[in-house]
Amino acid sequence: MDFNLERALADWRKAVVTQQAPEAEDLAELESGLLDRYDEYLIKGYAPAEAFAAARAHTLAVDSQGAPATTSTDHSRWSLLRNYLKLAGRNIRARRWYNLTNYVSLSLGIATAALALLYLTYETSYDEQLPDVARKYRVGINLRSQGYSLVSFADFNGTAAAGQQQQIQGFAAVPGVVQAVQFANFPEPVLGTYGNVELPLEHTLQTNTPAAFLDFFGVDLLVGDPNALSSDPNRVVLTQTTAARYFGPDWRSARVTGELLRIDTVDYTIAGVATDPPANSHFTYSLILHQPQLDYWGARTYLQLDPTVNPADVQRRIEADFGSINSRLATDELFGGVLLQPVRSIHLSSDLLYELKPPGNVNYLYIIGIIAVIILLLAISNYTNLSIVMNAGRAREIGMRKVFGATRTQITGQFLLEAILLSLLTLPVVLLCLWWIVPRFNLLMDVELTRNLLADLCLLTLLGALSVGIGVLAGSYPALLLAGTRVQGLFRGRAINDSGGRITTRKVIITLQFVLLIGLCNLTLFVNRQLRYIQDKDLGYRREGIVYVNINADSSRFATFRNELLRVPGVTAVGSGTPMGQTPFNQTTYKLAGTEQVFDDAHNIYLDYRAIDQLGIQTSIPNYVADPDRAPDRLVLINELLATRLQNRFQLTAAELIGQTILQEPEYVNQETGQVGFPYTVAGTFADLHMFSLRETIDPMFLTVYREPRFVYTASISFSEDRPRAELLTDLRRSYEEVGLSGPFAATFLTDNLTELYGDERRVSTLSTYFSLLAFLMAIVGLVALTAYLTTLKRKEIGIRMILGATPAEMLRRFNLEYVPLLLVAMGVTVPVAWWGVDRWLAGFAYRIPIEWWVFVLAVGVVALVSGIAVTVVTLRATRSVPARVLSRND
Repeated sequence: MDFNLERALADWRKAVVTQQAPEAEDLAELESGLLDRYDEYLIKGYAPAEAFAAARAHTLAVDSQGAPATTSTDHSRWSLLRNYLKLAGRNIRARRWYNLTNYVSLSLGIATAALALLYLTYETSYDEQLPDVARKYRVGINLRSQGYSLVSFADFNGTAAAGQQQQIQGFAAVPGVVQAVQFANFPEPVLGTYGNVELPLEHTLQTNTPAAFLDFFGVDLLVGDPNALSSDPNRVVLTQTTAARYFGPDWRSARVTGELLRIDTVDYTIAGVATDPPANSHFTYSLILHQPQLDYWGARTYLQLDPTVNPADVQRRIEADFGSINSRLATDELFGGVLLQPVRSIHLSSDLLYELKPPGNVNYLYIIGIIAVIILLLAISNYTNLSIVMNAGRAREIGMRKVFGATRTQITGQFLLEAILLSLLTLPVVLLCLWWIVPRFNLLMDVELTRNLLADLCLLTLLGALSVGIGVLAGSYPALLLAGTRVQGLFRGRAINDSGGRITTRKVIITLQFVLLIGLCNLTLFVNRQLRYIQDKDLGYRREGIVYVNINADSSRFATFRNELLRVPGVTAVGSGTPMGQTPFNQTTYKLAGTEQVFDDAHNIYLDYRAIDQLGIQTSIPNYVADPDRAPDRLVLINELLATRLQNRFQLTAAELIGQTILQEPEYVNQETGQVGFPYTVAGTFADLHMFSLRETIDPMFLTVYREPRFVYTASISFSEDRPRAELLTDLRRSYEEVGLSGPFAATFLTDNLTELYGDERRVSTLSTYFSLLAFLMAIVGLVALTAYLTTLKRKEIGIRMILGATPAEMLRRFNLEYVPLLLVAMGVTVPVAWWGVDRWLAGFAYRIPIEWWVFVLAVGVVALVSGIAVTVVTLRATRSVPARVLSRND
């Protein structure tokens, strides 16, 4: 006769109810323990009836009568796991509100951690897609006191195609070099014409080593033959995005190869279409032009080295043979040698001039990583706190399981399984959050994280592992604590001890939350204060109401364009010259005539008198600025910093400095005339300008002022700020086209230029603000849970105090004061660390806010206020309970 488990269970329940009369929940828990033992005996090889009899004997001293004859049934360890899962699911459903809070907290924590991991992986994976990337290096040079990300040609822009080829072949001939590539990249838009379609093309790339370029950078052609690009000059490979712009989204079905594309005035034959360059590459391009002579003064030069050579040895060989590579540069006294920079390190480690993309900042990766860890720790601590709260009520259940044979390992495993199960159940919500957040995060951080989340197997595996790991971390403490509590304490309702004077885990968790919140609040406050300082600081020129337009025109065409612009409604003035708000560019050497000391830290800028007036730059020549028609055709001013340096160094008065001759580039000697350097007469001074970002110090500057410049690269246009930008740009474009200026119209606002200089800071500020709000929300949940737990433990004490006359205000003071020592400890821990971290971050700015003590006090005050409100709300609710009803409870 087969053993009937349901009938045996019914008999067992009847015996238990008769002898013990347990509550329904206790009976269910006893039954779960019985089934655990039953499954264990089955695994050991017992027959079903024998297994049930042994489990029953172990669980409760009730005689088993007349167990029928049995037949063996196939069981495995999975049956035990199924029982644990069923019990975990029942417990999760039974405490749905606590678990819903845990669920949301864990979902937010895991989503934040996953987002941070995606971002950190993206930022640290730049150029990793290149084949053999570990062997690939970029060549840079040291000139004066600056590093350059490209190598100049022997005759700069005048270097013929043969000279440019000789230079790259010289690099390729160095022992240890396997492959050498050079190219020039032009971010400025050019006009590309196919048939009747005219489009501006940015980031055009020219190379005179086309085959090596495609191979070195792993460029995949979707259409065309790679050899076609190098077979003849004036060939072009489009990216798929560029191809779609000209031939439509169905460009694959169109005839593309062999067609002519005109770039400005030169026709190129389309040799193929390549995949778009990866977003996480240190440069980008819209097309690749095969051009024998690069239209630039230098080239981006890259080398692939033999895997057996030491890069330092190759660098020394290049410097030793540099005379055969670039004889002019090798003999230049300002030349400081070459740099070999690993390609994979460029994005996060480069500080060279003229990078094609703004390099990343590793400090901000640390900041974002720390913020994510804070959010994750808050989620874990919240789970721990809430688990203690909701599982404290399961003390009798745990006690019954222990009495009837459950081991500590089984109970710990059950709690961990519940934590892991709840954590894994967050995955759909986490994926939904990432699906919504990632596109917005991409816009905020200017990155391209993957949007196809479900197709990314690595991401799904990572999320699964992260969820399991967080579940284990979050559930470990409650599981070990509750499983390790003695049976007597469990039946007395003391699953967790909360002695007021002891250092308990609960207090450590609260202190940790305070530390995290104070640290995050400090970070947010200081980042936002530094940004406000940047916005409000006087830069030495007017920043609002100015737009720059690239024109590349001679003086007569510029004059025509200026007259047209002055007819545009809202335009108040038009000038020309160097735009403000740039990234640093090359410096020049100089010395005072008749002296020996040579300096190498000055920048040259160029403005006409109208541009000086537009920008409101303070000068010692205000009469000329006010009336340019009476001003000299050309004069040179020096900034106050340089004037002060020269006065102090050479014992000159301000009046004596005016009229002095300064020689720029004194190392240069004109072979025909013997003239040393380029002489300039100091005509006056101008106020110091923050030409670059506030990360950079103000350097000495020469300002060459023109009345009518011979050639104008950029026009500066002042406009009334009440004129809508979109309308203004439309009118400017119309004037640009009516004058017939060459090239596509391109305009930028000065305020946008300045904003872009601090793009990383603004992104981190926005991100830290969002995450701070999220952290405070999660911390409030944790504090509410802890306070609810405390009031639960002390409800009888509260009831007695209320009966004896204690007021709600006294109870509020009592509960809030419990957190004060913890807050003070957290402040003592956080402030020194936060001070150090903020100081290191601010060290990246030459001009910065002071680190003031009151900001740390404000952060502590904000945390104390938020915590106090949370604790007050929960405590008030506890004090409103009817004391008599509370005291009548037996727990």
